[in-house]
Amino acid sequence: MPANCEYTMKNTDALWLTPIAQADQGQRITQLSEYSRLNGELRLIELFAQFIGMANAVAENCSEMSDQVLIEECGVHPDKFTGVNMPNMIGALQGVVLASGCSTTGTCHGCAYRLGSIANQSPITTADAAYMAFERKGFMCHAYTGEDGEPIKFCVGHAKAHKSEAAQPLNPA
Repeated sequence: MPANCEYTMKNTDALWLTPIAQADQGQRITQLSEYSRLNGELRLIELFAQFIGMANAVAENCSEMSDQVLIEECGVHPDKFTGVNMPNMIGALQGVVLASGCSTTGTCHGCAYRLGSIANQSPITTADAAYMAFERKGFMCHAYTGEDGEPIKFCVGHAKAHKSEAAQPLNPA
């Protein structure tokens, strides 16, 4: 299996980014501004493009590792998890849109409408939640399941998001 390395990065950039990745939001902005001042805007844009490639590779490697652990450590046949819905960058970006303007009060910890949750960063879940907004059938909460493992409760976040959207004017001019 080929390595997930759709990025190239200089070791000096990796050394520069390591403390930034460990910093809080304010410090990251300050340190990236300093990088841009020292190296120029174009170089910062190139670094960001490489960082996205690295983030995608990390997400893909986590998915492959999950599959490997399920096979080797848990004895699960690969056919049982071909659709594992692992978080990735696309799911996380979809999750930002899904969670925008939605209060998390009353939602479960893993709610797809809670920014940063696993479900909120999983592309299949965020796409399903967005689709269900058009279907009006209701999006089910996976924190509450019956004996058969199927969800039994509607998602509070989905209901709140739908209510919030209904309250918004179509043309806020």
